Amino acid sequence: MAVAPNGRCKVVFVSLYSPDAIGLRYICSFLKQNGVDAQLILFKEKNLEADSMSGATEREYALLLGLLEDLEPDLIGLSLRSSFFRISSSITDRIRKELGAPIIWGGTHPNVAPDDCIQVADMVCVGEGERPMLELAERLAAGEDVHDVRNLWIRKGKEIVRNDLRPLLTDLDSLPFPDYAPDGKFLIEGDEISPHDPFAGRFNLDIMASRGCPYHCTYCCNSVFLQNHRGKGPPIRRRSVDNVIEEIQTMRGKFPHLKRIDFIDEVFAWDEAWTSEFKSKYGKQVGLPFQCAQHPRMVDGETIRMLKEAGLERVEVGIQSGSEKIRKEVFERPVGNEDLIRTALVVNSFKIAPAYDLIVDNPFEAEEDRADCLEFLLSLPRPFHLRMYPLTYFPGTALTQRALDAKLITEERVENKLERTHSKWFVTLDYPWADRERYWISLYSLTSKSFVPKWFIRLLSRVRVLRRHPRPLSAVASLANEVKLGLIAVKWLLEGKPLMAILRHAGKGQSHWQI
Repeated sequence: MAVAPNGRCKVVFVSLYSPDAIGLRYICSFLKQNGVDAQLILFKEKNLEADSMSGATEREYALLLGLLEDLEPDLIGLSLRSSFFRISSSITDRIRKELGAPIIWGGTHPNVAPDDCIQVADMVCVGEGERPMLELAERLAAGEDVHDVRNLWIRKGKEIVRNDLRPLLTDLDSLPFPDYAPDGKFLIEGDEISPHDPFAGRFNLDIMASRGCPYHCTYCCNSVFLQNHRGKGPPIRRRSVDNVIEEIQTMRGKFPHLKRIDFIDEVFAWDEAWTSEFKSKYGKQVGLPFQCAQHPRMVDGETIRMLKEAGLERVEVGIQSGSEKIRKEVFERPVGNEDLIRTALVVNSFKIAPAYDLIVDNPFEAEEDRADCLEFLLSLPRPFHLRMYPLTYFPGTALTQRALDAKLITEERVENKLERTHSKWFVTLDYPWADRERYWISLYSLTSKSFVPKWFIRLLSRVRVLRRHPRPLSAVASLANEVKLGLIAVKWLLEGKPLMAILRHAGKGQSHWQI
């Protein structure tokens, strides 16, 4: 392992298709707080409004290598999801040939498939990265051996050292806030380097008030993380209300157009005492509308009332399948239809339009399951938003193994090889779906349009010819999407959202608001 010269260790992180990069921003802040020079390169943007992630050009690869050479890092870190395994491998090979600095991988994919990653990278970080990255940087700076740093897998010649995981962080208030400082940030996009943070002009700010998830849905990478860290501390940990509010107040100066807070916790309000304190303080000290995610089992009238009084304008709830059988037996989400209906009624009673997540293109679902899903969606009170995602087979999850064992998929469909989310993040109607899938997606899409009568959707579902030739149905659903997009754009305009953000959403029919 290379030794950093002159008692220093300069770390440069590369975030792939994720300018939010909140995990790396936390690590950068933590390293800086402890005297380590840490910088961040945002390589390519993830354009969710257009549901696209354009491939990197040779010019952009050259710019990345040239920038890294100029920065002269002693350690290079790549953060990646499974969808970017091949591009990360390519970048790593190019860096190794041109620069020779040691390369460590972290992020979702190294957590679910560390054995694959260590075949490419010099080191792999499994689990939370703040403390192992600091220890690694300090040891490199001191010229000390690094092969026993916990949380790290390290290639030592032909040997692979797999160090144990350290306990999970419990005092989240002790961490510095994510690094949004303007210095030390570089964006590579459109064959250009911009020495600035693309988040500076955003009107919304991502905040993590907690870490972890109490559930273990079979399709989710969190289930693998939960299994790996069993016995290493509480799976879900919470920041104090005061610490969360302090972060928002601190960030106001860095986000001059700030209009909304997006809490990106897996589940936001799961502690009644915390939620009550949040309600009392957030509205008075912050006063910005916010959105968050809630598990149906953690939704009740009192919780939603407190969140509404604090400023809740949107809540995301996972349906995942409209078939109770699929939800419980395949996804292992112990949520019945009655739980979801109750949740919908509670949320709508506070005049909040919930956003429901739904997984489609699921080979475990029979036609009767899809029909059940349509009828279930039609039973939900309007208004609501619906975001559909194609089922993704992440390495290491129980659902992926079950699909492989049942021969429903081959190894080539696993995400580190297929890389589906690189080109298809959300479900959009322009995608070349099979007729069967297009038929159901189009019908599901219509259910969230309050201006489309439910009786009309049921009528369309009984037109047999549309099952074989769903293009006309898809055209109706696309038109309904455009109408809803226009209504959302008008609403945003009245709320004073930045014009360019409105145009990005309303001007692209492939937007994730399309459902």
